[in-house]
Amino acid sequence: MDANDAFQIHLQKLPPQDEKTFETIYTLGNGHFGIRASNPLQGNSSHFNGQPGMFVNGFYDLTELSYGENYSGYAQNSQTICQLPDPRFIIFEVDGIRSDETPYDVKLVDKNLDMRTGVLMEIFDVKSPTNKQFRLTLQSFASHADKHLFVIKYSVSALNFTGALTVIKQHPYIDQQIKFHTDDMRASQPETMLDRTFIRSKLPIMLISTRKSQLALIIAQQALNDNPMQVNIIDDLPSFSKTFDLTQGMSQSFSFVYAISFPHPLLKTTLTQSSFAAASEKRLADKSFKQLLDESAAKIDQFWENSDVELSGDATLAKGIRFNLFHLYQAAGSDGLTSIPAKGLTGPGYEGHYFWDAEMFMLPYFIYTEPAIARQLLLYRYHTLPQAQHRAREMAVDNGVMFPWRTINGEEASSYYPAGTAQVHINADIAYAVDTYVRVTGDDDFLTDYGYEIIVKTARFWLAYGHWATDDAHQGKFVIDDVTGPDEYTAMVSNNYFTNRMAQNNLSIAVKYSNQLKHSHPEKLVTLNVTDKEIDQFNRAADGMYLPYDHELKIKKQDDLSTSKPVWPIKETPRDQFPLLLHYHPMTIYHYQVNKQADTVMTDFLFPKDQDAAQLKRDFDYYETITVHDSSLSRAIFGILAHRLHHADDAYHYFMQTVMMDLTNSQGNTGDGIHAANMGSTWLSLIYGFAGLGLEKESFNLSPELPEAWDSLRFRIWFHGRQIEITITQSAVTVKLLSGEPLQFYLKHKTFQLTKGRLVNQFLK
Repeated sequence: MDANDAFQIHLQKLPPQDEKTFETIYTLGNGHFGIRASNPLQGNSSHFNGQPGMFVNGFYDLTELSYGENYSGYAQNSQTICQLPDPRFIIFEVDGIRSDETPYDVKLVDKNLDMRTGVLMEIFDVKSPTNKQFRLTLQSFASHADKHLFVIKYSVSALNFTGALTVIKQHPYIDQQIKFHTDDMRASQPETMLDRTFIRSKLPIMLISTRKSQLALIIAQQALNDNPMQVNIIDDLPSFSKTFDLTQGMSQSFSFVYAISFPHPLLKTTLTQSSFAAASEKRLADKSFKQLLDESAAKIDQFWENSDVELSGDATLAKGIRFNLFHLYQAAGSDGLTSIPAKGLTGPGYEGHYFWDAEMFMLPYFIYTEPAIARQLLLYRYHTLPQAQHRAREMAVDNGVMFPWRTINGEEASSYYPAGTAQVHINADIAYAVDTYVRVTGDDDFLTDYGYEIIVKTARFWLAYGHWATDDAHQGKFVIDDVTGPDEYTAMVSNNYFTNRMAQNNLSIAVKYSNQLKHSHPEKLVTLNVTDKEIDQFNRAADGMYLPYDHELKIKKQDDLSTSKPVWPIKETPRDQFPLLLHYHPMTIYHYQVNKQADTVMTDFLFPKDQDAAQLKRDFDYYETITVHDSSLSRAIFGILAHRLHHADDAYHYFMQTVMMDLTNSQGNTGDGIHAANMGSTWLSLIYGFAGLGLEKESFNLSPELPEAWDSLRFRIWFHGRQIEITITQSAVTVKLLSGEPLQFYLKHKTFQLTKGRLVNQFLK
């Protein structure tokens, strides 16, 4: 395989899938927006099977939540990412028949995504109702140089006729809501109603607004100068149009660029629409497809310089890894006001909500490879602290903040609280992510200006929500009752191990950074009203945290009562009854020991020094037998732990189930959007698992062990302003300092000095 092919996702090499799955796989995005790779003639028609649309990060409407019994504190509205009109949409007219009025026959011939440049190439064969056939070729990309821009080039060539073909580029619809039926609540598609007005301008520029959230954005469209078109009014809509005289064997090409603004409150957008229109006219004038592509490709090239993972020994697997990393890059908000939706910006699944997934499964990848993006993702949480504080008071928690389980705007959008709001561990997850970012990057300014406030306010929550026990079983211990851990098949329990251990860490790092800033920035403690008394309370609660343990089984207990429940008969359950949440009432599932995903063993992964190998093996063996992996987040964690236990076959098996999940649609729901957290888990498996990367004080350690099928693994990380390249083979590890000051690091816990111009090369066996 040549080097270029290693970055190509070619349709002909993928297993057969339905239209919606391919639309997801080939979605183009840049963190600001994502555009599904749909049939460009579909538009708002239900004649075809696709689900076209554009998703703008942070652009949502409110959908009222309905309850039979509406208790105080229930989320009243869900936030649903808006499915906007498809900018790929195009209308053809042949023999007086328009393709948006009488459907043409459209056959997909080929697709190829070049991840090196970000360009998607597609070929369709189109037949009009009068049997005129022509080939339609698309080249498109979402710009990574200017996050506002989407660029698309069309080429048409006649296959069986000579004559006229008229092209019309307009957007006659606003509500991109092609209904599909599903019993999967994860793929719900609430209705959102959008409004549109056209702004007076030389270009077709429309202001799109939501009715309930009162957000708006502006989309401007311009024909590029490779085959310029004039703006006309067609069907009372500003449109580009042109008639081509086609000759067999000759193609005609024309290109467009869209400028898509960031979402803002409707009032602000309305007041600035004239200036945006003027800026758009200037921004889009005299641009060529090649110029815009070159600028974007240069940014993507830098991304690969930082983030590429080179795996030798399995070309298909290597490509799957790159596909996952590329989609993560396409999904990540970078404006400090948005995060990463669970489905990226590739589909409507989970309504575009952000979960703990962003901090726990995806953020580590950005911390080590694109720290500037990681900083912006954490700033999103900082900017939603006011909403988190309001939520805590709404839930009668009188101190600290309570981050929402699922959200876009910072408010809770989870309607089923036992598996939503009750997952208060998200507070500690976010604090853990802040600590990891600071430890890896050394960004003390972020800590002082933003991160410390997040850590302190989440720590305060635990003091307010937990309490010192007086009963015999927990006497003198700090306990946390009535919560749900990561395992959503076990809800509303006391002392979920994961929650308590994460809360303990949250409290401990609050003490650590309070003592640190007390000397370097004492004014910060004054501003946040952090006192010595409160620091002592944090410390006492951390030291006194109750962590349930089954002394008979010698395992960490998932919660106070977990090991006393009957075990779900997993082997006797028909395969078509998984995932369980789609086939059994929650009360039925809660009655048993059965885990949707890694829960207690997540702490074994996050805190490797908490246990020795014997304890890790007991935990792993016990929880592996009761975990059904109905969440895409699960297998990677078990795989990393299998690696640490030197269970090479198990580690490799789990990894292979994660890395190709979306390219093969192994979960059966890729059509609703990618599994972004699973993509982040791919990187975790490689770097935390097979490379054995772990944080030490002021440094890092490597304990690598490659699967036998691989020849080598090479990747780069940033650590405290230094870029480091690590190459692992079956017999040796080579570490190279690419930029920055010398650094001491550890290889299998032995100390080495890393300096520029000198390789550290050590044999493993």
